[in-house]
Formats: sequence, structure tokens, C-alpha cells
Amino acid sequence: MGWLLAGAAALTVALFGANLLFGDLNQDEGWYLYAARLVARGRLPYVDFASTQGPVMPFVYAAAAGLVERWGVAGGRLFTALLGLLATAFATALGARLAPRSWRLPAAALTLSLAGVNVYQTYFLAVVKTYALTAVLLTGAYLLLAGARGRLGSARAFAAGALMALAAGTRLSAAFALPAPFVWLAWRAMRRAPTTGPVARDWRWLAFGAGAAGAAAAVFAPFALAAPRALWFALVEYHAGRDVGGAVTWLAYKAGFVSRCA
Repeated sequence: MGWLLAGAAALTVALFGANLLFGDLNQDEGWYLYAARLVARGRLPYVDFASTQGPVMPFVYAAAAGLVERWGVAGGRLFTALLGLLATAFATALGARLAPRSWRLPAAALTLSLAGVNVYQTYFLAVVKTYALTAVLLTGAYLLLAGARGRLGSARAFAAGALMALAAGTRLSAAFALPAPFVWLAWRAMRRAPTTGPVARDWRWLAFGAGAAGAAAAVFAPFALAAPRALWFALVEYHAGRDVGGAVTWLAYKAGFVSRCA
């Protein structure tokens, strides 16, 4: 089974490289890289320039300003592909962790084959869009939750909540992932209560909520105070007002959104 995992890893890297070099140009790429350049020069989204996504991405991509200055869009794609590879590695590790011990290697190989050996998936995790960074934050959060046990359980749950809030600050639709872990952790705490004492003894649900709320406040509150109308337009009105070209296309996009969230 090890050869299957190694082969899937090699194919995944090759597909990321092919999409980095030959993937069709997406018009959003220049927009996102320009926003990151402005942040690298000390400007703020919504306050100094328009932005139509959450504020996290331009601050993270400001770290890639040197790559973009040297190689242009390819430099931004290189940074994105590294994030995409990291997200794929997190997903593979999560698949292995959730499987029974004797099935961890096959589970890792299967997860990597599904997530990485996929031309469509690797394209969207290699081009400069919000998907790669969102995927890193979400898979990292779930990997932390999978190990949220013992003395560090609450700390890992707190970090997972913070990562999920940062994912929502990258792409607002990722906020739909937040309620499920919170409800699950609270339900686990209530189930354990009869045997372990009051619900409050299991702090993971509260830690997760605190991490999410704290990170969300840090991400959104400064811009909500400095430029509330611009923030509301960027995150809500702009996307709600887009015309997709008819009822059939609108339904297709809605179905796609629901399927991706599921």
C-alpha cells in the first residue's frame, strides 16, 4: 500500500506543477495579487481600496510579494500551490487519523488519491483564488479537532475555532462550517455529563466557540468600525447582486454551492 501512497503523492505534485504552468488564467488572480501588493505597501482593504472577499487573504499573500515581483502571476501561483499541497497533506493526515489503526495507510492513500489526483481540484488549489488558503485553514482545523482529547483538548479546540474563523475571513461561505463542530462538541459534552459530572467539565465546546469568536472579532471588527458600508458591500451586497444570466444558471450555481458545502 505504501507504493500506492507514494504514487499518488508524485501524481499530485505533478498535477499541481502542470496547473501552475499551464492552467488557464483566471481574471481574479490579478485582482487578488494587486490587493496583496497594496497590503504589503501598508494599505488596508475596504479603507484604502475595494475588495470583494474577506480581509485575510491579502494579508497572507502579502508574504508572497517578493515572489510576485520576481515571477508575476506564476509567483503567486507558486505560493498558492504550496498552500494547496499543504491542504492536501492535512486532508490525507486527517483521513488516516480517522481510520482504525490497521487501516490508516490505505485510508491515507485513498484520501490522497481523491483529493490530490484530480485535475480539477489541483487547478483550483494552484491558481490565485481563495480556495487554497481556505482549504488549509479548514483542514487544519479539522485535524486539530480530530486530536482534541486529553489535557490539550481544549487548547486544540480553541485553535480549531480560530482557524475556522480565519477561513471565513478568507471566503465568507466557509462560515457555514462553523456550527457543526460547535454543536457536535456541545452534544459530546452533554452525553458525558451523567458519568463525568457537570457539562462545564468538558470545556472543548466553549473553547472552540471562544476561539472562533475571538478570531472573527480580530478579523472583521477593525474594518467594521473603520469602513462599515464598504465591508457590508464587499461581503454581502456585491455577491447578492451578481447576475449569473438566468434562472437555470442560478439554480446550477446554487446546487454546486450546496454540494461543495456538503
